[in-house]
Amino acid sequence: MAQQPPPMTVDRAKVILKDTITTFTLPENRSRLQAAVDATSALPPDQQPIARMQKLVPLVTEIAGAKLGEYGLPNVMVGVMQLQIVSQQDPIVGEGVRILTSATMGNPVDDATVADYLQRLG
Repeated sequence: MAQQPPPMTVDRAKVILKDTITTFTLPENRSRLQAAVDATSALPPDQQPIARMQKLVPLVTEIAGAKLGEYGLPNVMVGVMQLQIVSQQDPIVGEGVRILTSATMGNPVDDATVADYLQRLG
């Protein structure tokens, strides 16, 4: 039987967010995300939303899934749901959830915003 991950707390959520968002800033991951965004942006506007979901959701799931798994979270959906619950207690956690969600939707946050956020996380 799989061991249950520790309960999600604000402090644990901040550690997970810092680690996960940092993973997205690695050059190889950033270039993969940008390539997917560029490919979908080249399509006609009416095709872009579904194409972004088809390309970015699996890519973000691959990138974030491994990192979240290190924290005992079985998949991205469960991880994000637990982080969202904690975000009601702490606006910094909520901001991190928005950054991850934005990346999933094909709107990655600029480097300066991410750097500022990671610095505020501590």
